[in-house]
Amino acid sequence: MKTTIGVERERFIVDPRTNIVVPAIDRLLPEIKRVSRLFGISGDFFGYELFAGQIEDKTPPCLTLQDLRDSLAKNDTVLKEAARRVGLSLDCSEIIEKERMPDLKVNPFDAHHKKEWRSYSPKMRRDISSLADVDVHLSVTENQAVALINFCRKRIIDHLIEIGDHSSGRRMNRYRFIIQSDGVPPVFSDFSHLMRYIESHNGEKNITDLVKYRPSIKTVEFKMFGATESVEEVIGYVKACLELLRLS
Repeated sequence: MKTTIGVERERFIVDPRTNIVVPAIDRLLPEIKRVSRLFGISGDFFGYELFAGQIEDKTPPCLTLQDLRDSLAKNDTVLKEAARRVGLSLDCSEIIEKERMPDLKVNPFDAHHKKEWRSYSPKMRRDISSLADVDVHLSVTENQAVALINFCRKRIIDHLIEIGDHSSGRRMNRYRFIIQSDGVPPVFSDFSHLMRYIESHNGEKNITDLVKYRPSIKTVEFKMFGATESVEEVIGYVKACLELLRLS
C-alpha cells in the first residue's frame, strides 16, 4: 500500500486595522468558496472550526511531498485573496491571548457545535478558541495503524511537540489542561482492540489523543503541531511523521 499524506491547518481571522481576532467566518467562508472556484480548487478543502474566529484548510491525499507543497501553497493563495476581498487578514499564531479575542462566538454553520458551545463555561470557550494547530494524516493499513500508535509513547510525542512548538510549551500545556490528559494513546493488542477503544468513545471525533486512528478516512492523525505560516515547516512535520511510520 502506498502511503498518502494530508494536512489540515487552522488559523485565526483578524481585522487588519486593529489586529484583533474577529468571529467573521460567516463573511470569510462564502468568499473563500467563490475564490476557490476561480483557482480551480475544491471549496470542500476549506471549512470552519468551533470558534467563529478561525478558518481551516486541508489538502487532498498526496503521494509526494512536492504534491503536498503545491496543495498547501494553492490553499494559501485562495485564503489570502478571499480575506483581502472582505477586508480581513489571517494570523497563523498557535496561541492567541485573551486581549486579542474580545468577541467569542460559535460558528453559525453547525448545530452540533452550537450545542457543544452552550455546554462550555466562558473560560473553557476562551481556552479552546485560543489554540490553532496543524494536523498531519498518513494513510495506513490496519496493522500499520496499531504499530504506529503503539510506537508513539510520551517520549516520541513530546519530541514531535517540540518540533512544532512556537510558544515555549504554552499551547500544548493549555491543550493538555483542556483534555485533562497528556494525550498519549493506550497501547493496543490488535486492530479490534483499537476499534473497540474508538467505539467506547462514541466515535473518532471524541478521541482527544495526540495520535489517533481515523477509521472514516483510514489515516493516523498527528495533532500536536503548532500552527505556522511556513509551508516548509509543515513539510518538516510530515517528514517526522513519515519517519515514525518507517521505524514502527
